Amino acid sequence: PTNSRFAAVAADHEMEREREMREREERRAERGYGDGNPRYGDRDRDRGMGMGMGRGAPDMEGPPPMPVNSRFAAAAADRDIEREREMREREERRAEREQRFAERGGSRGYGDDNRGYGDDNRGGGGRFGSRGGDRFGNQPSEQFLEKTRTVFIRPELPKHLQPKKKEEQPVLPPVEAPLTLPGEDEEAAKARIEKKKKEEEEKRLAEQKAEEEAAAKKAAEEAAEAEKLAQAANVEEDLLSTFAGGDKLGADLQKWCEEQGSLLPSVQKLVYSILSQTQKDDPDPNCSWAEPEKYGAALLSLVGENTLSQVEVLWAIQNFCNDIGFPKVNGENLVQAMFRAMYKFDLAEADAFDAWKEDMSPEHDKGKGKTIIQTMDWFNWLEEDDEDDEDDYDEEY
Repeated sequence: PTNSRFAAVAADHEMEREREMREREERRAERGYGDGNPRYGDRDRDRGMGMGMGRGAPDMEGPPPMPVNSRFAAAAADRDIEREREMREREERRAEREQRFAERGGSRGYGDDNRGYGDDNRGGGGRFGSRGGDRFGNQPSEQFLEKTRTVFIRPELPKHLQPKKKEEQPVLPPVEAPLTLPGEDEEAAKARIEKKKKEEEEKRLAEQKAEEEAAAKKAAEEAAEAEKLAQAANVEEDLLSTFAGGDKLGADLQKWCEEQGSLLPSVQKLVYSILSQTQKDDPDPNCSWAEPEKYGAALLSLVGENTLSQVEVLWAIQNFCNDIGFPKVNGENLVQAMFRAMYKFDLAEADAFDAWKEDMSPEHDKGKGKTIIQTMDWFNWLEEDDEDDEDDYDEEY
């Protein structure tokens, strides 16, 4: 069976092609191509190239021929032949496609199929019929939606990559150790077990009791120390006032310090209390207060050869000079004169000065920089003195 619309369109196309071929032949005739050699047209006849004519004899019939470029005419003829061949191949391919479409029932051809270019009322005609609606608002058909629906399939791992299911372990019945040992009966075994439990309980209670006694002892010691510190804090002001008051000096003051024991405040606080109570209004650069018959003997007994205690003496002088603004006395910085006096009375040795200079603790940073600047001459002399001592030692030995 032949589709009527397809046949009509094919006939129209064939007529159009014949018309184009006639027009093409007419144009070729107008350009001067005859029925003979297409490369040269009528020019060969005009020149007498045919049979029975003389060489160069002109044809007197018709108008004179137009001059034609032989190379151009040949190229144009070849191009026309190539175009005709391409047109034939194109028409053959198109005819084959139309034939295949016709054999399939005209589903996408030119027939009356509802999905083609027919008079379909549901899709507006053309290729927008029943396959998915058109641009005028018609909804797509259920058949189109069914064909274009996307189905998502959840991916699955291969079997060898899938996690294995946890196997349930069988619950085994509890195993009880045998009560009896070789050579004893059940009663002896029970007695032995009870005795062991009793010994373990007694051991646990003894350890617990020892821990409680140790904790109670530690708490008592901490309470005693706290009470002692509280008592020292309460009496510290009185001790400092008594130490710097001047009622006790020399050996008496030294003995009093020994009697106070651990209640006595630190060396730094003792020295600062002397300076703040006796040197604030009229500071003595020679530090006569550090002589043994005054405060020197007591301070020397507290300081001894302890470098940290000697550094506390220097900290007290640093704080005192910072409080009074680092004055100069007799043209010399007071802090430098006092440092020299502490070295003179053996209350601070060279190692103590080095430790004080290297100390970078924040609690002793107040006034430290200015003290270092104002005691540069003293530290330079101290370094030179150490070098001289080393030279003397080398000369002796």
